[in-house]
Amino acid sequence: MSYKERKIGDTLLKVEDISLSFGGVKALSHVSFDIKEHEIRAIIGPNGAGKSSMLNVINGFYHPQEGLITYKGQVRRQMRPHQAAKQGIARTFQNIALFKGMSTLDNIMTGRLLRMRRNVFWQALYFGPAVKEELEHREAVEKIIDFLEIQAIRKTPVGRLPYGLQKRVELGRALAMEPELLLLDEPMAGMNVEEKEDMCRFILDLNDEFGTTIALIEHDMGVVMDLSDRVVVLDYGQLLADGTADEVRNNQDVIDAYLGVSHGDDESLEGAA
Repeated sequence: MSYKERKIGDTLLKVEDISLSFGGVKALSHVSFDIKEHEIRAIIGPNGAGKSSMLNVINGFYHPQEGLITYKGQVRRQMRPHQAAKQGIARTFQNIALFKGMSTLDNIMTGRLLRMRRNVFWQALYFGPAVKEELEHREAVEKIIDFLEIQAIRKTPVGRLPYGLQKRVELGRALAMEPELLLLDEPMAGMNVEEKEDMCRFILDLNDEFGTTIALIEHDMGVVMDLSDRVVVLDYGQLLADGTADEVRNNQDVIDAYLGVSHGDDESLEGAA
């Protein structure tokens, strides 16, 4: 599916001249790019390039010292993660952050909390409106479980699941928030070939069927080139390249960053063609 076939819309999110430092260490330096409605936008780069830091800036975990973020036409300043979530930004993490003793269904249900209108009093009583609301949210969660094809593990504690299925449950929890913008931090890390193929299919279906805008960090360049409409490349916290998958794949600066010995990184663009 090509960039044009996905019916890419207007700019949903724009980062302008973003700089982020931790003490004397610069994680990001004057980075600018945008994410358009309904596209799959990849953020790539060698280890330590600032990719996860950029996602943390977008969803409010980090506050940059310089620059602006515009989301749905409004400039955001000092937004907190829960505010970003309320405005339709959901996130998965590089390291799985699930409640290991809880079932798959209950983990995904936690993604519905921001959408529950009844207060703690009603939930504690579990009576009348609270019961009706929970049943509605459980129905939404069951649809996500069906979509991700994890019906067989809906009651299984996630701590007993293999890594690939845990990543799928984490995706389900993010989807339970009904995001407009979904941030995926290495969604296929540690997966085998079959698990990666399944995850790619879910990401494409999410984008195609639900129109969800997706920004993802991924080290498998074959996956990046197959999935992405556009790719932004970071290197040492700076913007190295920005363009379509083909433009980035043939960019000499990108090739040098991935193949250069200075990073000591085993990533490459080999096999991405």
